[in-house]
Parts: sequence; C-alpha cells; structure tokens
Amino acid sequence: MNITILDQLSALDLKNFHVETLQIESSVLKNNSLKDSAIRRNPVLIPKIATGPLPVVIILAGLTGNGPDSFSPRFGELNTVQNIDEAVSAKKAPTALYVFVDAMTSWGGSQFINSVQGRYEDFVIQELVPALHQCYDVSSQAKHWCVTGGSSGGYGALHLGSKFPETFGVVAALAPDCFFEASLLPEFYKTLHDWNESGGPKGLFKELKNGRLRRNKNFHSLVNAVGMSLCYADGELPIDSYTGLRKPTVWKKYQAKDPLVFLPKRLKNLKKLHSLYIDVGNKDQFDLHLGCRQLHQWLKSKKVKHSYTEFNGTHFDLAPRRLDVWMWLNKLWSA
Repeated sequence: MNITILDQLSALDLKNFHVETLQIESSVLKNNSLKDSAIRRNPVLIPKIATGPLPVVIILAGLTGNGPDSFSPRFGELNTVQNIDEAVSAKKAPTALYVFVDAMTSWGGSQFINSVQGRYEDFVIQELVPALHQCYDVSSQAKHWCVTGGSSGGYGALHLGSKFPETFGVVAALAPDCFFEASLLPEFYKTLHDWNESGGPKGLFKELKNGRLRRNKNFHSLVNAVGMSLCYADGELPIDSYTGLRKPTVWKKYQAKDPLVFLPKRLKNLKKLHSLYIDVGNKDQFDLHLGCRQLHQWLKSKKVKHSYTEFNGTHFDLAPRRLDVWMWLNKLWSA
C-alpha cells in the first residue's frame, strides 16, 4: 500500500476546513475481478482551527454514489461538504476530521464488504483507517470514530461497526439496506426479462460499457440487481430465470448478508458500541422502513442502546437527514 496526500484546491470557499485528498494505492484491491482501479482518492476535511487528537467521521456513499462526488457543485442547493461546513459554523456539527471514502466499483458500489467485486471491507479496515492514523492527529479511542452513510452506505456502516466495534465505536445508519425479501427480491423480478435477454452480468456489463444500459427504463434496478448479486452471491440469481421460483440454496447466501440475519450473530459486538443511530423514512420506496422497524424491535428486546427515528418522507429524502446525524454526533461528543 502506498499513501500520498494531495493538496486539493476547493472552489467551495469553506469557512472551517482545509481540503486534502488521501490517495491510497491499495494492495487489497489490486487485481479485482472487475479490473477497477486500485488507486483510491479519499477527500478529507481538516479543521482549520482545532488541536488534535481529532474525532473522525467516515462517510460511506449510497449505490452509484462515491465519496469524491460530495464535493461536486449542486444546482440550487448546497452539497454535502458545504452543509457540513455550515453546520459546524452554527455549532450543529462537531469539529472533526471528515473522510469521504472512495469505494466505487463498475457496478455502482461495493456495500463495503469483501466480495467478488473486491476486498472493500479490507480496504477500509486494513488500509484507510491505518492511513488516517499515520497521516493525521486523530483519536485512538473507538468512541471518537463514527462510520455513517445512507442506503448502501447505511448498510456499510452497520456492517463495519458491528464487525469492528474496536475501530468504529459510533454508527449512524440512514435507511440501511435490510429485509431483502421486501427491499431487494422485487428488484430481481422487475429486471428478470432484461437479465435473461442480455445473458446475465457479463452481457449486462457490455451494455453498461457501450451505453445501452443507461437508456433502459430499469437502469437503476438493473445496476442494483447485478451489483447486489455480485456482492452477496457471486453473481447468482436468487430466483430461477425461467419460472421465477426462489432458489433456496442461493437465497440463503443473500439472507446471510441481510442485517436482520447477521446482526443477531454480532450481539456482543453491538453491545460494545458506544452509540448507535438509525433513521429511515416511513414511505421508503424500497420498504426499508419495514426492515428498520424489525431491527429496532430486536435491538430493544436485546437491550442494545440505540437511537431510532422515522421521518415523514421517502428514500430520496435522506440528504437533509444528515444534519440530524451531525447534531446527534455533536451532542454525543460534546457530552
């Protein structure tokens, strides 16, 4: 692994932060099956006025999003980075090191797990976290390290925090992928015709490369279905391509990756967390609120301390909810 810090000139005119890019030439991502680059550029917000050791916020993007995208200007609204800067000015967000993870793959995202797409869990734990310790004056205490994200990023936050509580003592998950029966299985039925017509992931990948897939009305669902099949089951369909009947053996592979299944196996780790925050809209188009409700009930039954909120909105209303995360973190770290 090679580490390079790049100065990043920002046109965002941030009041509270300098911007650098932590470039990592990853060893664990080399020779991945999708031939995605092993060079990962992770933008970092460094407080202009602060003394270390600093708390750290690791931000994971949702499907088809990526950490560096958070710096792109948006029409008519502030982007994620500008919102953080304003929240810090208003004392609604903590003064911390904010890290935007570069984990994009050819299929739109990695779920931040190790899979045939690449060893993205290992990238975060074995390379990114040590690089942050090496390059910046950051806290050595897990309670000052937060991993957060929405949708696929929320899934990644739950996965990494529950598996590595000694690294991430604070987890904030917005509408995390869960309850695959309701949230993911319908995507395969919706895209089964295109999957069959194109010959599965290899054929769909060719269509993605030549631009045809983007013109498909089911584009997002296809990216979701293929990407998740690679993350959870090495590219296998959970349903029979002819009859649509569920394949029990393959479906078990998907279920094993569902937070509703793997979190109960990590109960001891969950109880080691300093703080856990879950937030979801009550009209989520992927029915993630149903899974989050189940998760909330289970956490309560096992006496795992956590904050749970349902807001009046959809899956595509997550961006404004980040302010609630920053306010929650600010209160937590100010106590």
